[in-house]
Amino acid sequence: MKSGPALPLLLISNAAASLGAGVAMIAVPWLLVNRPGGAVMFGQLATIVNIILFIMTPFIGPFIDINPRKTLMISIRVVFIVTLIAITGLAQSSLLAGSDTLLVVYYTLGSFFYAFNIPLRSAYIRELFSKDQFVRVNSMMEIENQVAAVLTGVVAIFVIERYGLGVLAMGNIACFAIAIACIMAIPPVSGAERAAQMPAVFPALADGLRITIRRPATAIMLIASTIPYVVVIFYTILHPIALSALPDASGATYALVELLFGLGAIAGGILMARVIHPGTALRPLLEGMVFVFAIIAVTQAMFQTYWGFVLLAAGFGLWNATTRILRQSILMRDFGINEIGRVGAFLQGWIMLLRASGIATLTILINGGGAETAIWFAAFAASIGPILLVLARLPASIKKQQKVS
Repeated sequence: MKSGPALPLLLISNAAASLGAGVAMIAVPWLLVNRPGGAVMFGQLATIVNIILFIMTPFIGPFIDINPRKTLMISIRVVFIVTLIAITGLAQSSLLAGSDTLLVVYYTLGSFFYAFNIPLRSAYIRELFSKDQFVRVNSMMEIENQVAAVLTGVVAIFVIERYGLGVLAMGNIACFAIAIACIMAIPPVSGAERAAQMPAVFPALADGLRITIRRPATAIMLIASTIPYVVVIFYTILHPIALSALPDASGATYALVELLFGLGAIAGGILMARVIHPGTALRPLLEGMVFVFAIIAVTQAMFQTYWGFVLLAAGFGLWNATTRILRQSILMRDFGINEIGRVGAFLQGWIMLLRASGIATLTILINGGGAETAIWFAAFAASIGPILLVLARLPASIKKQQKVS
């Protein structure tokens, strides 16, 4: 399908949804960790949420593959709006006003939205566009995600402190209403094409793993390329905790770090959109990005200072964005339209498993040794991606050497 009106409408919808969900993933952690006992509480919350999501994500893939993607895109946004309306009402009550409970609900809501929306959006893009458009579309989506999420997160910190959570939730409701209107305006895929693409029966929940491991080299590469994203999630906990411990850092410093992260991600999106052409080999590029990200993470562990966090933030954003864009593009290119929901959900499940176990470890390390030890753990985690890629190449290298000898 040619982009036509679908691309601008999808971009507007994505921007509006990112504005709404960005609050939960960026501003709420900062607000929680700056309250008494907030760092440990947020670590426990993130661990519990990710364990639940790990259990749920296998069910998401089959659900995406047997239902119309456009309908699902609208439905999850309607659910988000309904929950936000409830949060707005509760925020005005004397019982819950100013409590941590609503912040916890807000973060949980954003996490569930991301877990469902990412594989669903990939499947919807795979349905709407042709293979030579995937990198361009994913690059534009990444730029939008980062601009919206970072700006919203930065603004939200000040809006909540000045006007309260209820006002912020009302703004989010408006954003998701715009997102729904745009998706409804996107022309549907023809009925005949859609019917041919849909699986005839409800697939097994293990299908995502089964489909993925049919291509072992692709599977290892995709799994390794999820590591940078997981480490960036770790830093949603580590950045606010580490910065709050520095005497010369403040909320403005955290906002600056998030802004620079977003600018780095925007640069990554622009780079991918300009450099990648239909004939470009994506796999070597993706593997290179995974290695560079690990170098950035190790460097951050070595320089845990005010300027270390500020100057490396853009590097984290740049290399995380490029790995995400390339991973999503390879996923869309290498798997069929009636497979991508299950494969995408399998990868999300893997990510949730790493997030849950990693955040649990971070919480223990932070409680015992502070953020410094936890940041070294994040550097070790970032190194797992390159290690997997090297191990995957060993059998081929050994066979090559044996033939030469």
